[in-house]
Amino acid sequence: MKRIAFSLIVLCVALMAHAQSVDSQIQKIRDFYNHVQEQVKIGYSTENPIGTAVIDHVATYCAVGYVKGKTEIYTYLYDGDDVDDELFNTQQVVMIRENFERGPWQQYREYLYDPDTQEPIFCYFHDMNPDTGEFDDHRFYFAKGKLLKALPASSAPKAKSALKIANGMKVYGRSIFETSPTNLD
Repeated sequence: MKRIAFSLIVLCVALMAHAQSVDSQIQKIRDFYNHVQEQVKIGYSTENPIGTAVIDHVATYCAVGYVKGKTEIYTYLYDGDDVDDELFNTQQVVMIRENFERGPWQQYREYLYDPDTQEPIFCYFHDMNPDTGEFDDHRFYFAKGKLLKALPASSAPKAKSALKIANGMKVYGRSIFETSPTNLD
């Protein structure tokens, strides 16, 4: 009986420590998100080296009409010390925002990336539910490619898809800032 009680106590303590660890990681992600939001508001300067690319989208589809949107890509200049590093002097994606609308349908998404590892750490989806016409909000927090928390919890099955979309958007964002050598002769 004592072993069972001791095992339960150890299990409870471990679960509480894990929950505090997850909450701590999520708080760090939220703090970083707020920091990036402040930098975005200020804009680029020597004290605030955040790069920005804004891409406007307009498309016309048969039987659908116009789809308008905007993608905003925010980057940090990689400031490594090793000149031979392949990332030296490259833009590292830190946040991407997407906003699309087609008639009453709207979609807004944000992706936040760890500037050191380039892994997605947060995704926010604000999409119109086609069945109800109401907006659904989904928040996903990640660490090292693993889901930390999904809000609402019922959206956890969508986390894998969100992570895949975020990784694809990172590649897209990086491609905007990459330049290839051209021969002007």
